[in-house]
Amino acid sequence: MVAPPPPDLAIDRRATVRRIDLDAGSWVDVVDGFVRDPRGALDSLLADTAWGQQEVLRYDQYVPEQRLSAGLRADSSPLVRHTDLHLQATYRVPFDGVAALLYRDGTDFQGLHSDRGMKWLDDTRIAIVVLGQRRPFVIRRRGDWIESLASRVPAGKDPDDLVLLPGEGDLLVMGGACQRDWLHGIPAADTPNPRVSLTWRWTSKRGRPDTNPGYSDGRQFSGSPSRPGVRPRRSA
Repeated sequence: MVAPPPPDLAIDRRATVRRIDLDAGSWVDVVDGFVRDPRGALDSLLADTAWGQQEVLRYDQYVPEQRLSAGLRADSSPLVRHTDLHLQATYRVPFDGVAALLYRDGTDFQGLHSDRGMKWLDDTRIAIVVLGQRRPFVIRRRGDWIESLASRVPAGKDPDDLVLLPGEGDLLVMGGACQRDWLHGIPAADTPNPRVSLTWRWTSKRGRPDTNPGYSDGRQFSGSPSRPGVRPRRSA
């Protein structure tokens, strides 16, 4: 007889994992109901986290991100600690993190992108615990993104987009070449409720590193010197 999990465990380690194969080398794991007390976890994070707003360099000027963020220690709460141990035991890789993102309501969003800051994108894992409001999490093939830019198809509106609705304590894990060949984003939504994501990352550092310039690399349209990167901004 299998023993029940400890009653004080913040996560359900036996929650069903559903794998979605994006292509031969990329996949997403979806774990519904991963967090045992998602409402309590959300309330604690909203109350106890020192949220701040980042400014990101877009071409040659800094603009505020349309969301708040914070860095968390791996032992900052039972939820973070238990998730960290579970991820490393399940996927057998040493995740980095944890990064927390707060979408205060439906007007906060994140456009389609890949996590290119890891540089080595051929084999990665990005795990995301999503608390609060269920909102579309859109995944689009990178090649399709170039075509959609020309036709201005919003995230989630292309018939080939994969649209997931994580929230209320679900876990997503993107793996393989997902960051190299696919994009993901959180479009604006019609809701007044907050959404918080906790993110862990790992890269194998194998293959060719991504050296293509991104928005934060500061393309030059003036005589001012380039100022690559992201800087903190006092939140409103």
